[in-house]
Amino acid sequence: MLRVKLLLICISMHISLNAQQEIKFTKKTNFYIKGNALVIGNNSISKLHKKSYNDFSKINDLIEMRYIDVDRKPSTFSSSAATLEIEHPDFRIKKAVLYWSGVYPYSKGVRKIEDGTRYYYHNIQDRKGDFTQVKLNTPNTDEYIDIQGHVIFDGFEKKNYKACAPYVCSADVTDLLTNSNNANGEYTVANVRATEGFVSGGSMAGWCLFVVYESEYENSKYITSYDGFATLSKNVVDIQFEDFVTKANGQVNANIMLSAMEGDSKLSKDQCFILNKSTQKFHPLRNKVRSAKNFFNGKITNGNTYMNHRKPNGANALGFDLLTIPIPKEIIANNQKDLTLRLSSMADRFYFYFTAFKTEIKETYHYEKIEKNLLSQGSRSINELKEEQVVEILGNRELTIPNAKAGYYIITNVFSEKENAINWIAFMQDKGHEDPYMFRNPENNWYYVSVYQSEDVYQVYKNHQNLEKLDYFEEIWVFKINLN
Repeated sequence: MLRVKLLLICISMHISLNAQQEIKFTKKTNFYIKGNALVIGNNSISKLHKKSYNDFSKINDLIEMRYIDVDRKPSTFSSSAATLEIEHPDFRIKKAVLYWSGVYPYSKGVRKIEDGTRYYYHNIQDRKGDFTQVKLNTPNTDEYIDIQGHVIFDGFEKKNYKACAPYVCSADVTDLLTNSNNANGEYTVANVRATEGFVSGGSMAGWCLFVVYESEYENSKYITSYDGFATLSKNVVDIQFEDFVTKANGQVNANIMLSAMEGDSKLSKDQCFILNKSTQKFHPLRNKVRSAKNFFNGKITNGNTYMNHRKPNGANALGFDLLTIPIPKEIIANNQKDLTLRLSSMADRFYFYFTAFKTEIKETYHYEKIEKNLLSQGSRSINELKEEQVVEILGNRELTIPNAKAGYYIITNVFSEKENAINWIAFMQDKGHEDPYMFRNPENNWYYVSVYQSEDVYQVYKNHQNLEKLDYFEEIWVFKINLN
């Protein structure tokens, strides 16, 4: 009976927050890029000081929390680490944003029993220090760097949040990563503040690092991120992603990234959905570590597995959720132009503050966006752009082909079998293209079929624009051949 009453106390404080976005979610990053994005992070408070915590048997309210501190340095009172691993050797960091969050009505609290029937929570030490400042240690620095954050939300002086006082901060740390010799390696974030001991609903704290990088080894993608603050308790919150076009053929690889706090592993009825446009029904996301009806469960995961390259790497992050999850192939279609994410809860209250979306897109759409961006910077026409800017719009792809004439080639198709390439040439000739040209790429032994070639990149661009309007060309590309 005691446990039931405790749950009712913690939930009832937030009934009035139904369907409430305290801070409206706004777009923070927006990339059309040959590259990718990922997120790493860790919790900052736990039952254990240094060791991994893997027990899921208790609700968070019943656990006495203490700061995690893995660095053993006197300058920090809390610290946890996670490792950034980008596999491509040519990657270039384009954006890096650090988020940290916590439940912080006071610095320390105790739990007592009132009338022998229910728990109440008592403050024994007020908030202290500056929760908007943390310390960051990167793979290329020996000492911590002080990071001053921007406050996204602080519930300390808000009536509806008085008992728990959640906060979220963020800081752009792109320069720290771009100026390093190699951004890969271990990142430690220290001095993320939260309530030690006991607090209504359970204490929590954590951090995440969102990174966007560029690499020629990656496909063209649309990558965007949003932040804000919303309380989920008997309500839903929708985020609409748009201004993209997924690739025309084949499986579309797309992912959602999310961070939230106060998702209790023992409490269910919180969900995450994607709108299936073909059926107009919301499809619940799930996998081996997140069930459809207890999606936010205090875990740090990547797909079906835990993010294990952390210190500590406990399975139970005690109210801190961080995840990347693929969107099922049957939910996102070819040529899709928008996507709706929905979060909901019917019992387990949680706070949602960060999401990112990435998807493979049409290369033609990718470079169309680059062109529009360049032209919007002051040029009135393509002829006013520098040659290297036009090359960027066309894709900046290079090949070395023995005996081929140097120039820019418009490629209409690629085949693994020579016979198929010959048949494609015959098809194009029937369509009125006079002199298609075929060559074999010695790097992969595939056959490329070109319909136009010139050393004048501006003329190639104009022909490319006309050719991509023809409905029998699904995708066309421009390669710079033997021009090094």
